[in-house]
Amino acid sequence: MPHSKYLHRSTFIRDGLWLLSINAVLFILFANYDVLESIISVVKEYEHLELDELLPLSVTLTVSLVIFNYRRLAELGLITQAFEELSKRDPLTHALNRRAGQAILHCRFMQAQLHQQGFSLLQLNIDNLKRINDTYGPSIGDDILINLVAIIEKNMPEGSQLIHWHSDNFLLIFPSLFDETFEFSNKLREIIAQQLFTTDTVTCSIGLTSWHKGNALQDMLHNVEDALMDAKAAGKNTVKVA
Repeated sequence: MPHSKYLHRSTFIRDGLWLLSINAVLFILFANYDVLESIISVVKEYEHLELDELLPLSVTLTVSLVIFNYRRLAELGLITQAFEELSKRDPLTHALNRRAGQAILHCRFMQAQLHQQGFSLLQLNIDNLKRINDTYGPSIGDDILINLVAIIEKNMPEGSQLIHWHSDNFLLIFPSLFDETFEFSNKLREIIAQQLFTTDTVTCSIGLTSWHKGNALQDMLHNVEDALMDAKAAGKNTVKVA
């Protein structure tokens, strides 16, 4: 069945049981009262009305209704899937939004606790975006955010995920730990300074933290935010670790 994950399983099962029960009762009635024989006798009695054509017609109509309902269910699944995808995306940058990010973070954190699958968080913020908006206009600021996402997605490692956390803050989730992510963070910072905006130099500050056994998810989010603030305080365009 297409898009079965979008079915409300409890109501689907309940309605299916109701239909089975009704048809079982009807089957018993048909068997006890020889309904088919009665229909055949009526058809023969009024043969000039071509009533016998109603029998195959009822079969084809039933099959047609099943196909019709199946196709409508498939279309409903596609529509639901489209709306679900839209609800996960930031409308400006099309990166995953905070709602989707929180669900991903929870899953990563549970995997880390259950299977010791460590991961790292990188929080990135554009330096002096307000100045860019004041100088070139908010539409240019929007273009910078869009281009930033394109640059990050082009360069980020396989298995990592980008989230538009809020405003001009972005969060990256990495499946690896500190050494690799620190090297990547510095490389990404340099690429952004070179490629993000040709009219002016636009840099970014980056905070980085890794999961450690015993850490709560909220602690990690606080740590990566503190690291980002340290990067800002250190003069921006740098990477700091917490």
